[in-house]
Amino acid sequence: MTETRIPRWAAFASVAAVAIATFANSIVNGFALDDTHIIESNARVHQLADQAAIWLTPYWPNFGETLGLYRPLAIFGYAVQWAIGDGATWVFHATSIAMHAAVSLLVLALLLRLASPGAALIGALLFAVHPLHTEVVANVVGQAEMIAAACVIAACIVYVDRPGQEAGVRRSLLIVALFLTGLLAKEGAVVLPGLLVALDFATGRVRPVRASLKGWLLTAMRPMLFLAAALAAYLTLRLHVLGSIGGADAAPNLPFLRHGHRFLSALRAWPEYIRLLLFPVDLVADYSPGVVLPVESLSPMVIAGALMLLVTGALAIATPWLRQAGLPAAWFFIALFPVSNLVLPIGVLLAERILYLPSVGLSIAVAFAARRFAEVADRRRVRLATAVTAACLLAMAVRSVIRNPDWKSTDAVWDAIVRDHPESYRSQSVNGWRMLQAGNLDLARGYYELANRIWPYDAVLLNNLAGINIQLGRYEDAIPVLERSRELSDLLGSTEQMLAFAYLSASQPGPALDAVHRADRFDIDPVLRNALRAQAYAGLGRHEYASAALRNVIGTTRGDTPDFRMLLARELARAGHADLAVVAADTALARTQPGTPIRTAIERLRSAIGRGCYDPTSHSTAPDLPRPCADPLAGWPVVLPPSAHEVANPLQNATGREAGEPGDNRTAAAPKR
Repeated sequence: MTETRIPRWAAFASVAAVAIATFANSIVNGFALDDTHIIESNARVHQLADQAAIWLTPYWPNFGETLGLYRPLAIFGYAVQWAIGDGATWVFHATSIAMHAAVSLLVLALLLRLASPGAALIGALLFAVHPLHTEVVANVVGQAEMIAAACVIAACIVYVDRPGQEAGVRRSLLIVALFLTGLLAKEGAVVLPGLLVALDFATGRVRPVRASLKGWLLTAMRPMLFLAAALAAYLTLRLHVLGSIGGADAAPNLPFLRHGHRFLSALRAWPEYIRLLLFPVDLVADYSPGVVLPVESLSPMVIAGALMLLVTGALAIATPWLRQAGLPAAWFFIALFPVSNLVLPIGVLLAERILYLPSVGLSIAVAFAARRFAEVADRRRVRLATAVTAACLLAMAVRSVIRNPDWKSTDAVWDAIVRDHPESYRSQSVNGWRMLQAGNLDLARGYYELANRIWPYDAVLLNNLAGINIQLGRYEDAIPVLERSRELSDLLGSTEQMLAFAYLSASQPGPALDAVHRADRFDIDPVLRNALRAQAYAGLGRHEYASAALRNVIGTTRGDTPDFRMLLARELARAGHADLAVVAADTALARTQPGTPIRTAIERLRSAIGRGCYDPTSHSTAPDLPRPCADPLAGWPVVLPPSAHEVANPLQNATGREAGEPGDNRTAAAPKR
């Protein structure tokens, strides 16, 4: 039976309308998860004047070189949208919806070159409504994924359209331009050469015989050499910006992805890929341990994943002989392979967004199946199949519409994770964070400990747990938690700063000083580090060093407080500089109000200095000042600068100084990729 002819304009209009309608309700979403760091709080995105800051810096504002991501075109796109709407979120989401509609049209254009119009329309509609794509479309940073996918698919269309087997220079240069554009948006575009080869075999331009292969190599050499040169140029630029090709550690919170069990865990993810493509009912923003557990040995799911991988690879290799099964498998396998953790860790075990481009393989398979069915089935069966197909597409569209609000904000994302997957360690971590915000430290501590039992390898979670212990004054409990965090990841400066504070509060200045020295390699909050360094030196009796560090603190606007002037006066006196100590004490007194506890302490300190109680030549300084020369600052808590970096907030709460976001070290967490 011959399928009903559909005007091309009607097919394109239908796909665009369905794609827009399916994701239209995401236009009211705000910024969520990575959006907040990459866009909302990223100064590079809020300007267009400094193009170097956009094009010659890593993707992530923090830990960019470590995480190894370079997506300047995405950052530039966000900056343009920010300028257009002055930061209005609806501009970003309207752009995302339009981008997805455009990619869906490109999928239709590609399928029209591979299958009949009706079959191509079904495959493109499936791509347009698939619930798997909600993370990409409803979350703004998914634009990087869509740009890369659009460039790859467009390049495939240009490549397939070339006359005969010859790819002219202009056509090759256009393909290269699309390739580079995709790479500058997201690294996944690197799969383009492999997809072009698969299309050559699927379209019959090359057959698995010697003469055909030889002729194909000669004709395909030009575009492939151009692509190789473009890739080399991109990698050179990437190396210049990041200092490495892949970054130091793409998955700091998932150590199993960089050690011996990564391959087994990667195999474990394959059944999830197939489930998400074929039955996308249970969707989640975070497939962290608990939702999908890492594996350390062969398991039924690992074996199933290995079989799926082998079958997909075998079908891909069989593309020249089994085109209708081989090309979909080849597209899926090639597009997914670089982000599957099989070779290199990508920062997450599994994420729905990484399946955006690979899912085109499913659309190709559905288009091929629809065309074949229309050729062999009678009219009654075709009508029944059309009704079933329409029902499936409608169900998928409804699922997408229902899920779009889950990406309305970070809180909405967390609500969805806690609602759908309470077994996830991330869910319990979120519960802990919310209890922390509510001021219920004991319950927050319990949730964090539960999350740590589910997954004991998240350094940021351990820092949050340690922050609660610090606020509760349980320094001896916080120290081993922080040391464990440091064992798991040496990339978090917050760990060292919290360790320094905890050790100081536990009267262990030696380990505190070691932690401060380790923190020096991080480019974060020098005022806080010097404040901790000074008090560690003071505890060790190295008063000249302590004085120098305190001068560095006081030399900043934020650090010039009566507290630090007071500490400086004591260290100067201990070092034998009584005159300077008196000046420092007097300055501190001039900045305090009468009757306050700190003024009383400074007055007593000033008196003790005047009586020579801190004279290093006097016996009264060793080991403790005898009465009436008792140190008025004995037992004084560790002093921190006001309005310090967020790492300091849990410490400030612990000393009763300044409230902030207790225990929130999420800015150092592994970002979503």
